[in-house]
Amino acid sequence: MSGRVYVPPRPPSRRGLWAVVALAVVICLVLAGVWWLRDTGPARCAEGVWQRGPGGECVGVSDGSYVFSPELKEVSEKIRAENRRVEESGDPWVAIAYTESMTSRKGGPRANDRGPEVVREAIEGAYLAQRELNDPESGHGRTPQLKLLLANSGQSGEQWRPLVDQLIGMAKDEKLVGVAGFGQSLETTKSAVDALREAEIPMVGATVAADGLSTEKPVFFRVSSPNRDQTAIAAKYLKGRQNDDSRFRVEVVKDIKHDDSYNETLDQDFDRARRAEGVKLVTEEGHSFVSGSTSTETALASIAETICLPERSIKAVYFAGRGRELKYFLQALTAPGRRCDLTVLSGSSTIGVFFDPTAKDGLAVAGDVLTRWKHSRIKVLYTAYAHPDAVAKIYPRRGENPYPAFRKAYHDAGFGGDQELQNGQAMMGHDAVLCLGKAARLAEAPQGREAVDAAGVRNMLLQIGKRSELPGLSGLIAFDERGNPKGKPMALVELSPAEGAHYVYRGTVSP
Repeated sequence: MSGRVYVPPRPPSRRGLWAVVALAVVICLVLAGVWWLRDTGPARCAEGVWQRGPGGECVGVSDGSYVFSPELKEVSEKIRAENRRVEESGDPWVAIAYTESMTSRKGGPRANDRGPEVVREAIEGAYLAQRELNDPESGHGRTPQLKLLLANSGQSGEQWRPLVDQLIGMAKDEKLVGVAGFGQSLETTKSAVDALREAEIPMVGATVAADGLSTEKPVFFRVSSPNRDQTAIAAKYLKGRQNDDSRFRVEVVKDIKHDDSYNETLDQDFDRARRAEGVKLVTEEGHSFVSGSTSTETALASIAETICLPERSIKAVYFAGRGRELKYFLQALTAPGRRCDLTVLSGSSTIGVFFDPTAKDGLAVAGDVLTRWKHSRIKVLYTAYAHPDAVAKIYPRRGENPYPAFRKAYHDAGFGGDQELQNGQAMMGHDAVLCLGKAARLAEAPQGREAVDAAGVRNMLLQIGKRSELPGLSGLIAFDERGNPKGKPMALVELSPAEGAHYVYRGTVSP
């Protein structure tokens, strides 16, 4: 018997088998992830655009190649063509995003009264500013060239968070140096502005009025006059009427819905302004209603009935609410058999009377209401950001007036004519992009070798108005220490039921 210890043979290596098993597990996990994303993640509508929210709206950022709504098809195609030209030019370029609520869903709550026509007009103005800035003969310089991106935040801005995250990422990696637009003053707008401010991405609001959007050491700027200025103008007007006639009685009707910063600050600012001017009210508390409810129309009808009582002799109402609700108020004021001699004065959202996305063909006032309004003694005045007839007053020297060239460019682009420009929305979209684009030009080093970034654009926005004002369509633009327009005039406009002439210029007023 041998003394050697028996050693069993070594089993064959299974490394290959384990590698195969591991690879199979990884493949299964990847496939499971793909299936999970397909079932639970957002579906892709196009490059940079995904379906989000309960209505599956296509939300995100497009260079114009994706059309967010049928109304935007023509202007989106023009923006895409200009962006492509910029890309192929070989010149340095930067990108500016123009954000609005560009889609809506059936059956969803409508927190705004900017119909698709208004959004289209604002974007048309933004596009014409892009073309103007990119034209080397315009006097704005040559580089960096400007790409314009369309940024959709979804119905009422509800999808602001994923959109803002996307914009912040683009500011880091894709030459995005600023954001313009923002539609109107909702809580979703404020949330988006706050998030972009924290990321230090400069912004220029086109048509937003709520005071709370502005801060010291501004990152958010705007070409639109805030509610504080609008109500100061209104209070001064009403005080003048009371000085002329001590029997000129004034009342306030206000929307107290809690999540609409435009209405809230309009009411608060008017109260401060009318006290400062000494405007006397019939009642200190006024008349309140809450918008966004099925009972809103009924409440406004009841208020109108009270306002129009002959024994109350009320001659003017300051309406601290949006144009959509002002439509209901007008319907009630002009109800059959009711005789009411009244001037209604309100803020910039009054244009919503004629652009309500819930109404047929986008028109908030039509048919019998227009007929009754024509034959009534109801006058509606509002403080407008801009009006074509006001520009000549602001620029008395014809050679300094930028509007004729803009009007021609608007017509040549096939967007429309004088009627489409009356509400001033295209003019404001133009001015917001003009400010950001001009700041980007100023941020470029004299040699043109340093890349322009968001910090440089913000620095140059801070300089606008310090040495010279920027000639905008809405007036000379200069920013104060909070990024608001400094001393900028507004147009006093009468809202008219006459077809084709809804916005009648009545004068230029300053806060």
